[in-house]
Amino acid sequence: MFLTERQKRILLAIVRKYMDDGEPVSSGFVTSQLGNDLSSATIRNEMAELSSMGYLQQPHVSAGRVPTVLAYHMYISAFLVEATRQRMFTGPMDLPLQYESLPRLFDGVATAVSDRTKKVSFVLSPPMNSVTLRHISLVPFSETVLMLVFITDRENVEGYKLLAPADTTEQELADINAIFARELRGKSLEEGIHTLRFGNMLPQDLALRYEGVLDAVAQLMEGELRKGESQIFVRGIEQMLSDLPDDQVGAFSTLSTFLSREEVVKPYLNSLSDRGEISLFIGEENQREELRSFSLVSVSYSLDSNQRGVLGLVGPIRMNYIRAITVLESFAGYLGRVSGSG
Repeated sequence: MFLTERQKRILLAIVRKYMDDGEPVSSGFVTSQLGNDLSSATIRNEMAELSSMGYLQQPHVSAGRVPTVLAYHMYISAFLVEATRQRMFTGPMDLPLQYESLPRLFDGVATAVSDRTKKVSFVLSPPMNSVTLRHISLVPFSETVLMLVFITDRENVEGYKLLAPADTTEQELADINAIFARELRGKSLEEGIHTLRFGNMLPQDLALRYEGVLDAVAQLMEGELRKGESQIFVRGIEQMLSDLPDDQVGAFSTLSTFLSREEVVKPYLNSLSDRGEISLFIGEENQREELRSFSLVSVSYSLDSNQRGVLGLVGPIRMNYIRAITVLESFAGYLGRVSGSG
């Protein structure tokens, strides 16, 4: 539906006011904001017209107007370019460009987004199955125990204790570690597991003596591979709950239960990464019943290997969407930059 410039000005004033305090907006308030250019009668007539067009609704006969989903979308469209321009000013300037591990990076971003927006934030990590081995070795821990150390391009992993064969010698370990370096370094975890199980990389005498060790190493690497599946990091539930009106506490309890069910949430959020850079669902637009009392905003991000994840937040329907989009796009850019330097 076509809006005149005058109607846009009135509607934007109402949306901003309602996002600020959540109270129905009267024609008197709009007149106080735009009265130098428009008469009170004109403003009342335009508000009535905006209501008939579906942009405003009136909760009670004597109340002011509140914006509808249609009004929020108009507001977002009007200011999305401004949000893109503002992104550089709301970026995560206080977060480091180095990180100990990807899980800590994602958790830190989820926490920072929640702190900045006072909403429930989430980060869905991309699958990290294509992890590359940088180093793998066996070192003596005691007479009967070996320590497996392997380092990947994503995270250091060490401290796995394995039972040593009887009478293990330093020369045997040196030979095995040299073969590990030659056959496994630079391979993905999947390739490394396959080589350990089917590659016949050790001489027969060592293969027989260290069969149990090799099997244990392969199992540990399979465990690391499973850790590479998508993970979800949710923060800010308690913070947002403390700011909600009483009539939304029940709906929020349903929402928090939904967010705790990873087997349901992860496929849903994964579907958002295919929708484009920004996904926005306001109230009843949400596909999940548990989300329909709230709004969900998400953006896709890419790591250095072009693996895609999802970063987003859930908040009240009257949230400041431009602020939300600006913050999310800033942190999506941060994830792309920092993953290349971590």
